[in-house]
Amino acid sequence: MSKRTWGWVGVVAMTASIAVSAAAQAPQPGPEVGKLSAFAGNWQYEGSAKASPLGPASKISGKQTGRSLANGAAFASEGQESGPFGGILWGETDTYDAASKTYRYLGYQNDGSIWQGTGTVNGNVWKWDGTMTVKGTAYRVRSVATFTADGKSFTWKSDLSTDGGKTWTPWTETKTTKVP
Repeated sequence: MSKRTWGWVGVVAMTASIAVSAAAQAPQPGPEVGKLSAFAGNWQYEGSAKASPLGPASKISGKQTGRSLANGAAFASEGQESGPFGGILWGETDTYDAASKTYRYLGYQNDGSIWQGTGTVNGNVWKWDGTMTVKGTAYRVRSVATFTADGKSFTWKSDLSTDGGKTWTPWTETKTTKVP
């Protein structure tokens, strides 16, 4: 081989080595975000909503699907719910914020409502606290999801505040079960 060919072989080998090294050093999600996989799969829920500024007391039911995103760096849930307002389609993205040591969520539904906030997990209990904006009005919402030991079902209880978190009233309560 000529000196020129050996030069190109060296450049190609060095480029490949740098590319492999960069790929090997790509940051990986921490184990905390993996805990969101507790919500992975297909689920059905039913329960009730109490009368509130968001609507009358009613039975609610729905389906949701959860999956990992971005090679495990985030988690997405999508669902549909039946209740007094007809079919609601919704979605939510969750991830872990290592700086604040909390889970962050951002959700939306097809009527224009949005929600966001933070959460923590301790064993089989997830606690969430944030805001929900419905028709231009912001509400505080706090929720607790408690999983059974086998991880195949959980209860979800939410409270609503209309005064920025000074007073709270029960809002929704559902039981969610994993389905094939």
